[in-house]
Amino acid sequence: MIVKVVLLLTVAVVALIINLSVGDVSISPQSALQAVFSPNSAQQVSASDIEIIRQIRLPRVLVAMTVGAALSVAGYLLQSLSRNHLADPYLTGVSSGAGVLVALAVSANVNFEFVPLIAFVGGLGASIIVGGLARSARGLSVTRLLLAGVGLSAICGGIITLVVTLGGDPVRAQGIFFWLAGGISGKTWEEFLPAAGYTLVGCLGALVLSKQIRLLSVGTEQAKSLGVNVDVVQWAILFVAVLLSGSAVSLAGIVGFAGLVAPHLSRNLFGRDERVQIFTSAVIGMILVMLSDLLARSLVEGQELPLSTLLSLIGGPFFLLLVARQKAESL
Repeated sequence: MIVKVVLLLTVAVVALIINLSVGDVSISPQSALQAVFSPNSAQQVSASDIEIIRQIRLPRVLVAMTVGAALSVAGYLLQSLSRNHLADPYLTGVSSGAGVLVALAVSANVNFEFVPLIAFVGGLGASIIVGGLARSARGLSVTRLLLAGVGLSAICGGIITLVVTLGGDPVRAQGIFFWLAGGISGKTWEEFLPAAGYTLVGCLGALVLSKQIRLLSVGTEQAKSLGVNVDVVQWAILFVAVLLSGSAVSLAGIVGFAGLVAPHLSRNLFGRDERVQIFTSAVIGMILVMLSDLLARSLVEGQELPLSTLLSLIGGPFFLLLVARQKAESL
């Protein structure tokens, strides 16, 4: 187990260094690390390279790591809550609900430090609607959860289009459309820090809830017999998942499937300990988004692809594979 975790962290560090080094201006890994950790003593690194690393690439890669960790831990929590591995912030409509209020906030020129909180409110509203539609006398129906999430996402997409179309500012409209496509280009320290704070709080909250998640995994009735206040714990899990989803949406727009793939890989590679799964899901999510962002800005020369495009090409087939596997197991 320890060896696997060390290997995973090594891959994350390598992905981080590659992201700092690769771009329109190639910078050696050694120079990139010097620019990050000791810019004043980096005599072999030009001032322009230091500026590129510290003001452009470092904030961008930290945003990618934050988005990956937030979506992955949120996905893990939603999957634990629904006890189904197909749940995901994107598929359940949480990301789209957050996206509606963020689009409204951007159109109204709201200060960016409030955007993660606004995204949280939107995601929470969406999750309450979807959860209400999916709940039945027998409990939470995953099929209805996903169908309600898809339907709400379509409605939210239409609302966002109306907001952008009727906004009257073509420059801002173009920015919102680029954000909706999922992208972290041009992110600054001022945008990164608030969302990173919410993500850190959310990840710590997930770790605090790990014992309750373990008890819920045996079933709600058994959990109640063990003294768990199931309703309170479920709302707490949902609250943390929405907080993390909102943080990710505020930074990168509506990005799908990272929260689906990372928890599944974590369960298969690192066993059943909830705290280990939360930590490794976050790291796998970081790696997944860092590498996707690297491909997004490297595949086509002189052009950057939307981040969501790369993640969808990875996560879409993965989702279909999980659906096929669940169908085969139910036969």
